[in-house]
Amino acid sequence: KGPAGGGAACARGSSCKMMRCGLWLCSLALVLLIIVSRSYALPLEFYVDGIHGSDSNPGTLNEPFKTLNHARDYIRTLGTKPEGVVVSVRAGEYSFLDAPFSLGEGDSGRPNSPIIYRSYPGDKSPARLTAGVSLAPEVFHPVAPHRQHLLPEGARKTAVEVDLKKLGITDYGELQSGMLGGCANNKLELFYPNKPMHLARYPNISPQGQWQYMLVSKVVESTKTFIYNDTRISGWKNTSTLWLHGFWSFDWADNYVKVESIDTSTDSITVDANTPPVYGFKQKARYYALNILEELDTPDEYYVDRNDGILYLYEKPTETGCVSVGESVVTLNSISYVAFEGFVFDCARTIGITANGVVNITIADSVLRSSGGSSIHITGYNNTVRNVTASGNGCGGVTMSGGDQPSLTRGNNLLTQSTIYDWSRWKRTYQPGIGWSGVGNSYTKNYLHDAPHAGILGGGNDCLFEYNELVHLCYEVSDSGAFYSGRSWIDRGNVIRHSTFQDIRTTEKLELGYPSVQAIYLDDQMSGYSIHDNQFINCQVGTFIGGGRRNQAYSNSYWNCTTAVHLDDRGLSWQKSFCVEGGTFEQQLDSVHYKQPPWSTHYPELVGIYQDHPCTPVYNVVANNTYCNTSTFIDATPDQIKEWMDTVTNNTQHC
Repeated sequence: KGPAGGGAACARGSSCKMMRCGLWLCSLALVLLIIVSRSYALPLEFYVDGIHGSDSNPGTLNEPFKTLNHARDYIRTLGTKPEGVVVSVRAGEYSFLDAPFSLGEGDSGRPNSPIIYRSYPGDKSPARLTAGVSLAPEVFHPVAPHRQHLLPEGARKTAVEVDLKKLGITDYGELQSGMLGGCANNKLELFYPNKPMHLARYPNISPQGQWQYMLVSKVVESTKTFIYNDTRISGWKNTSTLWLHGFWSFDWADNYVKVESIDTSTDSITVDANTPPVYGFKQKARYYALNILEELDTPDEYYVDRNDGILYLYEKPTETGCVSVGESVVTLNSISYVAFEGFVFDCARTIGITANGVVNITIADSVLRSSGGSSIHITGYNNTVRNVTASGNGCGGVTMSGGDQPSLTRGNNLLTQSTIYDWSRWKRTYQPGIGWSGVGNSYTKNYLHDAPHAGILGGGNDCLFEYNELVHLCYEVSDSGAFYSGRSWIDRGNVIRHSTFQDIRTTEKLELGYPSVQAIYLDDQMSGYSIHDNQFINCQVGTFIGGGRRNQAYSNSYWNCTTAVHLDDRGLSWQKSFCVEGGTFEQQLDSVHYKQPPWSTHYPELVGIYQDHPCTPVYNVVANNTYCNTSTFIDATPDQIKEWMDTVTNNTQHC
């Protein structure tokens, strides 16, 4: 009995233990499930629908908010938002006329739980965020009879007008001069349907897209008056709003001047003293006239009467367009972990998206078009611009910078897989498709094409440019480069590799100089670049090393280039004042304490630079390159190369 009873008790104990164990395991599983579910919690999701939504709705798919501003404000009330937030915006037009959609410090996400604004994936077309007012064809009417006489005779039967005041638009901006490198453009502009129109001008742009010019016949006063030789000018009756845009002294520097008066008795033009020509007038300088109603004579032209608020168009449009009203579409300041995905941004007077001092921001899979300035300006750390298309801008394309030069702290920003084209339509020079600066940023797999001046321009340290395509650039100017950087000894450590430069030649007629453009232009003693495994196809000059030191150009291929590689020693001649002790370069070096870490350890070659032939272009390496159908591989002589202590070796013709 004892053993039997004991056995029964033991069996009952085992069963109890198993039950207790089972309860414990269930509790543990529940705890783990809670932990895991919290770790992988789905983000909160809200919806915005500008057509069917209401800001009194809860923001669900079936009851969406109406505006992005309300969605942003509601998210602010949610606290820390550990699971992140997605705001899906339904197709439609969302206007930001009085102020951009703005995010500040309180609108940040967190690591692994960002705040994402996106076009709703289920819609056939993306949401459009705009700073413009749409103009449907029906808002235009034939020009009023009492204004018909203002038009050229050929446009009186076709021209149409719209009263902007009746649309609530009363600020039209002003034309501005813009000196060298500056692009002042915040005026109202017209786009039809998504392409920029041109202010009425003479001469017109050719049917092939080439800009046509008149020439300065004689200079009377270098910054004030010149003689014209086109009789059409003498026939203009109202020139009170007339401006001229020209390359006044060099074929690489343009700006706008406002006409003060025209004296038909002497065929002379005098300009407003407040808008002088950059570098002064020169004989044979090319220019055209614009912003004159009497020259409204082609379908791509318009004119804005800023006194009466009347917009004139040569003919009635067949599609809806827009006029730019708001300054920007989106502004981001000091925020982190926020993304914008899948939108169209357009019709800003200045910059489509401005992001200053931001961290871990992503702008992706979007179209940015038709800005008076540029598409994106972003500064900060660890930001990404991916798969965007930027086009039709008055100034540049995308500007991305970040990092700290004195401490050599990396910015780790990335611009990638993007297409940028047809920029610099207002200011023709020094407005690049990609503007860059800072330390340790990457610009990869981008396609830049069809612009009159530089494709990539800037300066900084340890930045990477790879797998980019730059095509048909610098076609209207001289002394420029598809990739341009210059005049520094502290901007160094940058790499250009695995990229293609194609059709980098001046094709427009120049009047003040001669064609001189280069695919990669290291100007004015720029040093410390690595250029390798690139293709140069149909370029005037492939790689231009203008007096710099320790540049490496190797394993590149040059095909159909006039000159593959250029080397010179400008630091020993006309630019010696920059490289001698006490000159510009030493001032730059002193500003970053180049003899102390981190500079002395990261760039040890700089520590003793003034004891190592400072003005001589030493230690450049040109090696293992191939070339075909190239007139000159390198334009430095063997004696010069030896004197400069450069290495040029194993470069072979291979066709």
